[in-house]
Amino acid sequence: MNQEVIKFELYGLTLQEPMALAANWLMSIFCLYAFLKIRKGKDIDMLWWQRFFISFSIAAFLGGTGHLFFHYLGIPGKFPNWIFIIISGFCASFGMLVYYPNEFQKKKLGLFILVKGISFLILALLFRKFIFIAIDSILTYIIFCGIIARKIYNVGRTEMRFMYYGVLLCAPSVFIFFLKINLHRFLNKDDLSHLLMLGCLMFFYRSIKERLIKSNS
Repeated sequence: MNQEVIKFELYGLTLQEPMALAANWLMSIFCLYAFLKIRKGKDIDMLWWQRFFISFSIAAFLGGTGHLFFHYLGIPGKFPNWIFIIISGFCASFGMLVYYPNEFQKKKLGLFILVKGISFLILALLFRKFIFIAIDSILTYIIFCGIIARKIYNVGRTEMRFMYYGVLLCAPSVFIFFLKINLHRFLNKDDLSHLLMLGCLMFFYRSIKERLIKSNS
């Protein structure tokens, strides 16, 4: 099914994609809630995850407005969203590296995080294509919240299981996005991907919340 762009008029404005607005703002609200629930954590990993949730909240809010006002803003209206998606990926990656046991590999991975994120952001802005942001996000969450989370879980941090549960839940969104699977005009590939990402964020929060409880006990 081809993706239909839903347009509507409101107060004389030409707006579009109301479902993308709703899904993005649901993610934004949840991430703000998660940030508020863990904001008292003072450990370095908690600080990275606080930054992750607040930056993702901003990214999702801007994503919703970028879709809504696309008639006026065009592709450049989505640039702020793309920038904050990259920032949130930085935060999630460095948050996971706090637990990583090998200091030498940790430094290499830290450099990889920066080069990867900045390179894909530059490509996205130059070519005005979201595909580069999507690839960066896929690499970030599979490598750091999936593979590395599993490795950390294996050395005794049981709360990390929720990280890779979240990645597994969100994994189908890769195929939904690239294969352009649109189930309905009100549930297209973007909407489906956003809803799966919301579930993934809930698992991430569950993991960090359990980590915070353990650190305070």
